[in-house]
Amino acid sequence: MHIDLAHALVAAVLIFATIWGMERAGLYVRHKEGGPRFSWPLFFAILVVMTTLNLIWP
Repeated sequence: MHIDLAHALVAAVLIFATIWGMERAGLYVRHKEGGPRFSWPLFFAILVVMTTLNLIWP
């Protein structure tokens, strides 16, 4: 149970770091700031990050 909780915490931190990094790089703009409701680049970035995490730490 504790390992699952740690995995979820690491996943959450990686997702927020991905969003933050893409915003800083100008690759993602939030919807309330004029961006689209759905962002394919953000989707694929999070997909890659989560797939990598789950390959390293299943």
